[in-house]
Amino acid sequence: MERREILRSVEARARKIMGQDPAHGWPHIERVRRLAQMIVWEEELNVDKTLLELSVLLHDVGRFLPGEGHHAEKSATYAKHYLATLGIPSETIKRVVHAILAHSYSLGVKAETPEAMVLSDADKLDALGAIGIARAIHHGCQQNRDFEYSIGHMKEKLLKLPSLMYLESARRLANERVQIVKLYINQFEIEREFTGGLPLS
Repeated sequence: MERREILRSVEARARKIMGQDPAHGWPHIERVRRLAQMIVWEEELNVDKTLLELSVLLHDVGRFLPGEGHHAEKSATYAKHYLATLGIPSETIKRVVHAILAHSYSLGVKAETPEAMVLSDADKLDALGAIGIARAIHHGCQQNRDFEYSIGHMKEKLLKLPSLMYLESARRLANERVQIVKLYINQFEIEREFTGGLPLS
């Protein structure tokens, strides 16, 4: 299969599996893809664009597959077997699997290739800023959690993300976006503690 045909096939498969969930589904993939393209351009990186595209398309499919386990590990396993059916070289598959595993915040796998660094940074950028706030609240509601849970997630995870960026352009944008998260948390806490106002009776 030619490169374009392979990418079209993988994109169609990812779209079908992931659906339109705004937090982790296809809309997330489209945003991560744009952020990855921006990082590559700003850093003037020499990356394998096919490898990077495959990694972006498949990095979160595990969230939508049946069975237990960490989503990144499920995504990596799925990518390994699916890409092999498309005739992708084993070395490329190995690097895609590494990028998928390394994008995860919780697995703690260090990115060792340019493609893995770009995916990790782009994925984390989408967890910050106004979209990151919306994603955190949406995901919390999906889990039947209250707003306090989402605020806790922002404090415990999102505020740490700028320090985990590999590339300077991503770190710069992360530092901008994290300010929005900080402002939101601060305003939320102000409103939560509000006790003023006139009596209703």
